[in-house]
Amino acid sequence: MKKYIYLLYGILLISYHISTAQITNTDTVLISIDEAWQKAYDNSKELKEQDLKTAIGEENIKDAKMQVLPHVGVEAQYGKLANIPIFVDGITNEPEYVPLTDHSIYDVNVEAYFNIYSGGATKTAIKTAEAKQALLEHIKEETTDQLHLEVIQHYLDLQRFFKFKDLIKHNIKQSEERLRLITELHKNGVVLKSDLLRAQLQLSKQQTQLVTMDNNIVLATQSLNILMGNDDDIPLMPADSIELNNISLPKDYYSYVDASFTHSPLEKMAETEITLSELNANALKADKQPKIGLFGTYSYSYPQIMLYPYEMSPYLLGMAGVRLTYDISALYHDKHKERAAEIAIEHQRVAKENVEDAIRKKIKTAYKRFEEDLQKVEVSKNNIDQAQENYRIVDQTYFNQLALLTDLLDADNQLLQARFELIDNQIAAKLHYYQLIKTSGEL
Repeated sequence: MKKYIYLLYGILLISYHISTAQITNTDTVLISIDEAWQKAYDNSKELKEQDLKTAIGEENIKDAKMQVLPHVGVEAQYGKLANIPIFVDGITNEPEYVPLTDHSIYDVNVEAYFNIYSGGATKTAIKTAEAKQALLEHIKEETTDQLHLEVIQHYLDLQRFFKFKDLIKHNIKQSEERLRLITELHKNGVVLKSDLLRAQLQLSKQQTQLVTMDNNIVLATQSLNILMGNDDDIPLMPADSIELNNISLPKDYYSYVDASFTHSPLEKMAETEITLSELNANALKADKQPKIGLFGTYSYSYPQIMLYPYEMSPYLLGMAGVRLTYDISALYHDKHKERAAEIAIEHQRVAKENVEDAIRKKIKTAYKRFEEDLQKVEVSKNNIDQAQENYRIVDQTYFNQLALLTDLLDADNQLLQARFELIDNQIAAKLHYYQLIKTSGEL
């Protein structure tokens, strides 16, 4: 009976492990860098915020254009008149009062004004609203590119840590097998106990590295999940290869610089800031110009006290014509404002040059680092071949009692380090490539 119970328990335990493995496989999301970016783009709160700002800018443009239409207003009032005192014998004596048969007074007035000329203020206001809208779009474009690059950075980190983990796990298996052989040799008195302790220490260090790498994967996964709008703990597995198959430099340095002047959002933002400063200066100049417009008023009032003789009766009055206004005080009030606006234009031009200098510097750095990474990748491959051959030789000579264990462990560390360096250089090449095309506005 106990045998059947143990058998049943074993079957349930195996079933549990199988189902757990299936759940883990189901929960792990295999994702490419393009899929990660698309999901981050769709769920980014920062981009949604920029979309709302852009929508506000569009409404501001419509509002500026609506100012071309006539302005129409309606005003109405109702009140009671007091008796009117008249001081016939001076203000110190009792007055006589003008008797009023009706103390009521009311008025309804409709007024319209259509602007004909205002020094170009309306057109300037429309252009300013359009320039602000363009600036918001460029900011959104820069925010999008920055988010794209951030997704790439976390994705590449995840690739790096998974590759490191695979290498460490493979190295642990080798160390476990080496420890097993050294343990047998120690039992047979062939090697000293110090060799056994060194082999155990090497294995412990590698197991600690594995724990660190698992934690790095968890942290990189959380960062990427947050960008994609996922729950923090959804396990991710990079689907893309770490190889540099489609990564190259199709253009020279100056081609990337020229592209940045056309496509870089930072360049567009700097240019738009200059335009806004110029429009601000134009708006100040427009304030100094005379304003001409057509106006019309139509009122229904009671009593008729506007024209003599007065009548205690309601009346209608209409008026239409041309209105000219000119603010003379603007000639001296706006003097320093105009000077400040001219300085602001020059400031934005210098700021644009500063932005261009920074862009060229970033492109140059990314371009040269990418070239350097490509060379390092080739050198790393050769280093792996050499380290692998060195490890093979030292491994054979140690177990033939012709080398020290420290030499074997050094060879093992050198091989692992060479493999780490290859992955690091491949990741660095990808990152510098994406930084290059992002800075040039082509990401």
